[in-house]
Amino acid sequence: MKKFLFVGGVLLILFIYFGLNYSGFCFAEMRYLSNEEKIRAVFDYQNSRDTLPIKNFPDPKHIKYKSFDEYIALYTKCCSVNPGGPYEVPPTKFLDRILGYDSGDVVVINFKVRYLNENGSLETAEVRFDNYLQNCGKPR
Repeated sequence: MKKFLFVGGVLLILFIYFGLNYSGFCFAEMRYLSNEEKIRAVFDYQNSRDTLPIKNFPDPKHIKYKSFDEYIALYTKCCSVNPGGPYEVPPTKFLDRILGYDSGDVVVINFKVRYLNENGSLETAEVRFDNYLQNCGKPR
């Protein structure tokens, strides 16, 4: 009977742990992230890159935005979490979900890339980024 209770207790704890991971719970902060925090994490990741993919212009050096607040003031309808529709990322794996490597949320940003063209003039191009996040907000 003691063995049964011990095994049952261990299984219950694992079930709760994996269930919370699957639901997107961040154990490091002991909470769920808000949609704004998820969008901000993906924006910071994309904005920190030196080059971004732009069609018909190989390896443009991207001019970074000062902050997420500057970007969202210019483009209020740029970003969403789980908007639906086909995504340009592969489906999540169950093991990644229960281990917390994938929250199951897809953050979509229609990113306005600022760059200098061949003549040195400032141009913008829209690039759609679909990103998965780990449970605590690290983009994948």
